[in-house]
Amino acid sequence: MFNDNTSLILCTVTLILLIVGGITGLLNNPFYVALVVFVYLTVILNLVLVKKTSHSDDDFFETKFKK
Repeated sequence: MFNDNTSLILCTVTLILLIVGGITGLLNNPFYVALVVFVYLTVILNLVLVKKTSHSDDDFFETKFKK
């Protein structure tokens, strides 16, 4: 779905929306809360739907210690 950089940007946007909403009192607005929940669920869905590749960083460390 999204790559790593896009996921980090979405997490940052969610955090900023929550902080700004908490400071300004916008979290009382149902449309604002719906926007925050939508962005948060998009991040969670991305975690579930993105498949890891067979080549990962763990393979790098395992090959060094194999004899």
